[in-house]
Amino acid sequence: MNKCNAVMEEYMNLDKGERIPLGITLHLLACKNCRSQVRLLRRAERSSVPDSCKQTALDDAAILAVMNKISGNKSGKKNPISFSKWIIGGAAMVALFITFSVFEKPGSNHTLTVYTYIELAALITAYCALFIRSNMDFFVKKIKKMPDIAPGSENSLSPKGSED
Repeated sequence: MNKCNAVMEEYMNLDKGERIPLGITLHLLACKNCRSQVRLLRRAERSSVPDSCKQTALDDAAILAVMNKISGNKSGKKNPISFSKWIIGGAAMVALFITFSVFEKPGSNHTLTVYTYIELAALITAYCALFIRSNMDFFVKKIKKMPDIAPGSENSLSPKGSED
């Protein structure tokens, strides 16, 4: 009985929905008394949960209203992506390139020119990385909408001449 008390104590210390460790599972398979206690505990828990705490569908209107209230979105639509800041930033980088190339003197230091272009390339790389990172949801949705098979090609996944 001491082993059963230890197993039941360990079972009761588990969080709801947590995976039951192998040792407890093996003991419950072998011990009919502990198995019936666990079954009664689960039955008591199910019967004691009020109807207001029952699980509801995730597309329920009440859940959507709460989520919109949390996010501060009144219309129920997701915030559209604003590309205006990104376009302004890109235009500023292009203007920086043009300005540098116009004001660069032909006989100037070539090492300085190379380092400047390397810095501008790093700036463009960082710009692109930040753009993709901040708009990841947009790109993921676009990728999911893409067809799996290229248009015009018949089933390109199966080799020619193979029968399914």
